[in-house]
Amino acid sequence: MAEPEPAEPGPRFPAGRRRLVAIAAVVVAVVLGVTLAVVVRSGDEPPGIADGPLLKARAGADEIPAGRIVEKIPDDCGVSEATAARLAPGADPDPEKGGVFRQGGPGKCKWYSLDDGKAECDWCQGDFENERVLDVDISLAEGDRQTPISEAMERLRIGGPGTAPEPGPPQIVEGLGEEAVAHYSTATDMQGASVAFRVGNAVVTVRYRGWDRVRGEEKTISEKVALEGAFAAAAETAKSMGTSARPVVSEVRHPVTPPLPTVPRPCDTVPGKTVDKVARGAERKKGTPYVLAAVHDADLPVEGCVWEAGTPRSPEKGRSRTLTVSIGTARERVPGAGAYTATRHFQGVYRNQRAGEFPTLDTYTGFRPLAGPGDRAFAVIMRARNFAEGDVGLVVFRKRNVLVEVAYQGRDGETELRDRELIDAAYTVAVEIERTLES
Repeated sequence: MAEPEPAEPGPRFPAGRRRLVAIAAVVVAVVLGVTLAVVVRSGDEPPGIADGPLLKARAGADEIPAGRIVEKIPDDCGVSEATAARLAPGADPDPEKGGVFRQGGPGKCKWYSLDDGKAECDWCQGDFENERVLDVDISLAEGDRQTPISEAMERLRIGGPGTAPEPGPPQIVEGLGEEAVAHYSTATDMQGASVAFRVGNAVVTVRYRGWDRVRGEEKTISEKVALEGAFAAAAETAKSMGTSARPVVSEVRHPVTPPLPTVPRPCDTVPGKTVDKVARGAERKKGTPYVLAAVHDADLPVEGCVWEAGTPRSPEKGRSRTLTVSIGTARERVPGAGAYTATRHFQGVYRNQRAGEFPTLDTYTGFRPLAGPGDRAFAVIMRARNFAEGDVGLVVFRKRNVLVEVAYQGRDGETELRDRELIDAAYTVAVEIERTLES
């Protein structure tokens, strides 16, 4: 039986060459191991970026009315001759006539009385016993880069046209127009009461002031006399404009909606697991608002926080995600004031966005009301200011006395995320923020 042939001996290398082959084998193994680890990890949760899962933003009903537009100003500002004669005896019966120190005309009415009408001149010099002045100013907002209603609301917030800022918060007035405020001061430039109210885009300011000489000195009329006089004239103006005309001072803002007990700072409102869905591995720092940047009110300060995530490559090839959360908390100066302040600012922003009117030079598109989160909400896209920034998806909502704005933007290389992806990401975060506010 023949024996099998012996195997051919393998090639033999010098000792130095054998060492090189061994080293090469080790290097190949290491590279393969690292590659495999990267592949496995990239299929799991890569650091520095994220893509959901995201909630779908739910459309809601448009329940905020457009508001009334006033086009005609009533004659003599709607104040009757009898009321004018009672408040300013002997005043010129034509309050729109104007004079040396005032413009006059429709919506610019003035009744001036000195010494119960015995003195027949304005700004007379002499030793007189009393003075009474009734001023009514009716201003129609036309809308300058915002809706007429939003502009009128802003005018009323600062006390109405033609009035100097008064120290301290105004008194709350109910039963007059759609919203109203009042001031009383003994300061020389006022010496009486000022009542301002709004009817749609019209803002009415009524000032009733005066003094009586008491023991040789001019004494400003009392708050009771001043407010009763201003309310009497304001009620007639309001009635002539077809709105509520029974003004009373209130200690609370009805309806009294309690404020949220605690409101975290913006950077503390988004859970880590939610951040991981939209901007995993992000760096966190102070941020600035977009839509809420138009809110300028000492009673509603706004703060922001931004999370920035991205791959360490050039903007043309890398991926980036940016989340910005801004929160404004209205102060509760009196019961119900916080929710009232937040509501009127939300409505102003809402109306502007719906009408395509913007106080800034930015461009917004795709406005739509949402069925939450919060008491009222909407979504909108802010178009890119430049290529480097990209479009921004925004969800804005109100929860009692708090306004929340969530902004989201991102790109994969030169490709920006679609509008729907931007809105859904912002909506996902907004839903979690509401849960944080409720906890």
